[in-house]
Amino acid sequence: MRAVIERDKLLKILNRVQAVADRKSSMAILSTVLVEGRENVLSLSATDLEIGYRGEVPVELEGEGAFCLPARKFYEIVRNFPRETLILEGELEGGVQIRDLDQDITYRLSVFAPEDFPSLPDISGETVVEVPGETLEDMLEKTLYAAATDEARYALSGILVTREGENLRLVATDGHRLSLVDREVPGVEVLPLEEGVIVPRKAAQEIKRMASEEVVVRLGIQDHHFVVSSSEGVLLARLIEGQFPDYRAVIPRDPGRRVLVHRERLTEALKRVSLLASDKYRVVRFDFAPGEVVLTGSGGELGEARERLPLSYEGDPFTINFNARYLLDVFNVMESEEVELDIGSERTPCRITGPEDPGFLALVMPMAV
Repeated sequence: MRAVIERDKLLKILNRVQAVADRKSSMAILSTVLVEGRENVLSLSATDLEIGYRGEVPVELEGEGAFCLPARKFYEIVRNFPRETLILEGELEGGVQIRDLDQDITYRLSVFAPEDFPSLPDISGETVVEVPGETLEDMLEKTLYAAATDEARYALSGILVTREGENLRLVATDGHRLSLVDREVPGVEVLPLEEGVIVPRKAAQEIKRMASEEVVVRLGIQDHHFVVSSSEGVLLARLIEGQFPDYRAVIPRDPGRRVLVHRERLTEALKRVSLLASDKYRVVRFDFAPGEVVLTGSGGELGEARERLPLSYEGDPFTINFNARYLLDVFNVMESEEVELDIGSERTPCRITGPEDPGFLALVMPMAV
């Protein structure tokens, strides 16, 4: 097989493929990319058994063939290749050469047998719905931060994908905070989302990256996989089996005490005050009074930081504690200049919304000190 390829087109697909390949696995084949050439198309595939990606690059092809190459090394070679065009040629027994047209630059990579590469599910018949890439990227940006990183809490280590009427809904929670975002997506009712499906965190991160580079992506569900496709490739994510918690039950029905505050001012004040907050939990005390709040971060023997901020609040004075990092994570994904905090007791979550973040809702549990 001999393929003449535009470097930039190959690099774009390889960038996605190598991110999926599992470099830490004890199975060497999972750290490779399956390269298949036929009919002037080069197909590149990678999988870690939980996520799979398959992309295609147009090429000038002589002959056909298939082999597996070390994904990371293949990517690094192409990324650093100084020519606009490269040639990929070779056979399974003799390895593969990557070179320029004049043969001034030549690499040779050993290959793995394509028969050992795990097969990816056939997704030819799935029902799909189109979503603007920018929309899906924003939805994932607003939820990924709240997903659990503790793999022991398996059902919480992903994003719940469901629907609410004509809206696509994403939900994430780690038990201490929750994020929910709705976006209207025409035709979303064709997807089997009555009970919702859970997409693994790693897959959601790759989907976000994929969506950021596409005008439109297509979503589908088939054979226990969440499928995201574009004009250049398809990503398949094995769904998490488990029961996602009843997130509706934890959303406060009563608004609590309503506080309006400038998001960026509160963000910067929290960063400063939390410099002296406890390293482990980043606890910051909020002392609310009509028209103001005083933030206090105490580091024990290290000292204390205090900052006063103006805001809109007209109720009785009260004190409550929050993990500063949890609040900062919320504010960092919001667009609203002014945010609304609906604060109940120390045992009920604080509800955070903003007028320039339609369909978005965040919950953060206070901390008992």
